[in-house]
Amino acid sequence: ERSKLAMPETRIGFTPDAGGSWLLGRAPGRIGEYLALTGASMDGSDAIYAGFADHFVPSAHLGDLRDALQTRAHQSTPTELVQLFDETPQPSALAAQRDWIDDTFAADSVAEIAERLRARPEAAASATADVLAELSPTALAVALDAVRRARTLPDLRAALAQEYGLALWFAATQPDLVEGIRAQVVDKDRTPRWRPATIAELTTDAAASALAYEPAIPLWS
Repeated sequence: ERSKLAMPETRIGFTPDAGGSWLLGRAPGRIGEYLALTGASMDGSDAIYAGFADHFVPSAHLGDLRDALQTRAHQSTPTELVQLFDETPQPSALAAQRDWIDDTFAADSVAEIAERLRARPEAAASATADVLAELSPTALAVALDAVRRARTLPDLRAALAQEYGLALWFAATQPDLVEGIRAQVVDKDRTPRWRPATIAELTTDAAASALAYEPAIPLWS
């Protein structure tokens, strides 16, 4: 009933599931940038609206659906069986917030996104600015550029290769990964010391080296 797409409690930045950037890059409007940078959760209605899911099956019916897939499904019928339990979801909360999300997350940089969020009258926009201020500025910059580049990639295979390279770049070169783990898991002081420390300190090409990084061992041979 609820598609859990939230960030883990160690909030460093965007760490998508495999192929996440491919889906985020094709979400309506600027929903992809919003989800990538904030790690916000989606419920079933939001997941369908954003293109992350095709059908809405209430949790009360999941047992029946599982049984039907196990006992009645032919290789050509799973979708038809799912549709027997499919219901029309409630209106998506993300869809209702498109005005301020599209306006703010269309900005060219993380710094400008944060500035636009602060200027909006919606309480949700201000709260989103507060969320971004807590996260790794470098990870935010990489997330933004990764989703936008994913829109230009030819296929899922290319998106997976990009995500693989970004994950290795971050793990091998960025102190924010270790710092986030220290603050949340080791010392548990919940006060990470990011480098750079604030969004305002990001350089204009903060994500350039990440996107240019070529792993020693490629994902696809």
